[in-house]
Amino acid sequence: MSRQKLTHLYIDGQNFISKIRGILVRRGIKDPDITKFDFWGMLNEKFKKENVDLAAFYGARVLPHEETKEKSEELLIRQQELQEHLQQQGFKYVLSGIVRAQVKSGEVRFVEKGVDVKIAIDAVVDVLKNSVGKVILATSDSDLQPAVKQLHELGADVVYMGFRNRPNQGLIKTTDRYILISNDDVVKFYPQSSTKKN
Repeated sequence: MSRQKLTHLYIDGQNFISKIRGILVRRGIKDPDITKFDFWGMLNEKFKKENVDLAAFYGARVLPHEETKEKSEELLIRQQELQEHLQQQGFKYVLSGIVRAQVKSGEVRFVEKGVDVKIAIDAVVDVLKNSVGKVILATSDSDLQPAVKQLHELGADVVYMGFRNRPNQGLIKTTDRYILISNDDVVKFYPQSSTKKN
């Protein structure tokens, strides 16, 4: 008797959080505290027809930078708080890649690198182990297109999860199905009533 294959959800953390934060800010919530967001509640609502066996949230390691030491330390604390929050909600938290500060013309930007590679490797390895049959990719990163192709060649179903206001058209076209999160979906699972319509 063959074992039923699993469904795994792989979330590009920084990408996902950036979209959620942007939606909340546009709805009038200044500096939203992401550790208050009910990620699991929102995903359970969107996956009513899916039985997700594992949800993995991928975050990058923050590298301290001398010119941005205070900001780097603040990001590190926020990351630790978010990790605890997600693990309490039942997510597997995976640290991969790096967040590095870049200073250009006196302006500091924090850039994430390497998370998409780790997601691609983990998804392909899980399918190769013959344990995972459906892969859900929560990302807007087109760099995962080669992984989608490889997963299809291995016989896996691939579902794209994105945001309705700016979905990745490439991933919509190349995956088997897509699930889109609306602005209302996001606001519903953030504990604040004083929001305005966008």
